[in-house]
Amino acid sequence: MARPHIDYLQSQSLPWQASPWPFLPGCHVKILSRDADTGATSLLVRYPSGWEAPAPGFLATSEELLVLDGLLELDGRRCGQDAYGWFPAGWRHATRAAPDGAVALTFFDADPLCSSAPAGGGAALESRLVDSFDLPWSAAAPGLVTGSDAHRCKLLRGSPGGGSATLLLSTAAHLHPPRWQGPQEIHACAEELYLLAGDLLSPIGQLAAGAYCWLPSRVAHGPYGSRGGSLALMRIHGAPFTTEFTDHELALERTPPYQPVLPPALRALTVRPWRPQRY
Repeated sequence: MARPHIDYLQSQSLPWQASPWPFLPGCHVKILSRDADTGATSLLVRYPSGWEAPAPGFLATSEELLVLDGLLELDGRRCGQDAYGWFPAGWRHATRAAPDGAVALTFFDADPLCSSAPAGGGAALESRLVDSFDLPWSAAAPGLVTGSDAHRCKLLRGSPGGGSATLLLSTAAHLHPPRWQGPQEIHACAEELYLLAGDLLSPIGQLAAGAYCWLPSRVAHGPYGSRGGSLALMRIHGAPFTTEFTDHELALERTPPYQPVLPPALRALTVRPWRPQRY
């Protein structure tokens, strides 16, 4: 994949910019990462109050979203905070609106081009739209930390063993490896993560809500911990989610310095990294 290694950036540090896509006129976006070869894009979309799509349309790419704030109306269904949706390529959105405004974490698997006519042969398509808040928690998914009640997950789409999946991952508070040091993780798949709430400790910094990572396949990362617990959305790309561990170990601190791995265009964010204001 042509996406750069990002580990990690706080989305609060990125500027809002006008949507470059005609089917989202008047919206603003923050581009988290993009595949230069396919146009696949991960982003935040901010819908202004009273926004409505100009016309029904067919997207040429699959679309995945989680409503972070506000309310979206999609094809007559009201999607509030924590609503999760997946729509396959060729899906027709009859209506899309944000009566009072909304912000959605959004993923396109190719350039999000929209047309007034379907590009496929008219085969029946199935979408998924659920309130993720109401889904049950289960034990950690295959490839994640096992044998521990400190990790739970909600599978939103796909299968971690099948090479494509989206899930919510929860970690407990006061989580850390033994003796505050541990090996790094290596996965065969690419891994994408957006921190929805809480914190994660890593050797390269303390991730706060709004943190985003794109980890290419077989890139060593971690170990991880958490002071207050965390909730993250994770996406798995390209291979089954299996975990190997390095022979070496790294130390973990409660207040690690921010030392991210970022592409050149984003390195200016390390000069004055964003920090949440608690007091």
